[in-house]
Amino acid sequence: MNRIFSSSVALLVVVAFSGCGEESSNVQVTGNISIDGEPIPKGTITFVSADGETPTGGGVIKDGTYTAFVPPGEKVVMVLGNKVVGQEPLYEGVSDSPMRDSYEKVTPDAYNAAHLTPLKATITESQEGLDFELSKDVKAK
Repeated sequence: MNRIFSSSVALLVVVAFSGCGEESSNVQVTGNISIDGEPIPKGTITFVSADGETPTGGGVIKDGTYTAFVPPGEKVVMVLGNKVVGQEPLYEGVSDSPMRDSYEKVTPDAYNAAHLTPLKATITESQEGLDFELSKDVKAK
């Protein structure tokens, strides 16, 4: 009974606070993202304000596509891409530990640093097809 009460209170708090605060001016941006012609399996894409004034936006990459929610403006784009390379224990040193996916980074470090990434975008409104083709031989800006 105590757990049901706690869950109910938590739900009421979430419902009460949803809708509070500033209205978001984020727009939805979607596209494809690959490296040297291969879709990035998993990862994140982040749109950082070029002038440092507007908030950061971003989203998740899955099977070479992404959907991000971004405040309009001039952006530098950071990408962190990964692929599953196997399994590893969830709890190190525990003999009957459940297993989890083990990942390897597929994007060079330059794409995951705002001051190094060569990727840029101008976001003015919601848009589809904002594609990015990355290279393992990237030259940082």
